[in-house]
Amino acid sequence: MAAQAAVNAFRTGNGRTPEQAMEEVHRALRGTRGAAVAIARLESDGRVLFCGVGNITATLLTATSRANLLSHPGITGHQMHRLRTHEYRLPAQGMLVMHSDGLSDRWSPADLTGLLHHPPAVIATALLRQAGTRRDDASAVIAKAAR
Repeated sequence: MAAQAAVNAFRTGNGRTPEQAMEEVHRALRGTRGAAVAIARLESDGRVLFCGVGNITATLLTATSRANLLSHPGITGHQMHRLRTHEYRLPAQGMLVMHSDGLSDRWSPADLTGLLHHPPAVIATALLRQAGTRRDDASAVIAKAAR
């Protein structure tokens, strides 16, 4: 129920920044059990605008590096601290990787060697297989710049 409410709020909302969209999702999730949520927008100039709340891993990844993005503590729909959209630069040949806590965050670029040039769905599948835990549900989103 919470996931469905979050998706609906995101699709129908008017938020122009990830922070504004997160506020809309937060309002939509009141009365549910809440959720960890991450919202990112990749700009054509290589900027990544990001706002995350809760136990979400977001990473800018290249073949040799991994830089984690800042997620705020809290539970969307219940308690959130003051939100902020953080701005990052997507590295050349890099990608944004976001995943739930159903995946261990103890993976490295080396774990995906040879896969980074594949479509995002293939990379997500490999990451789920490599880092997925059996005790929790898991989700992963991979976004590459169309440069």
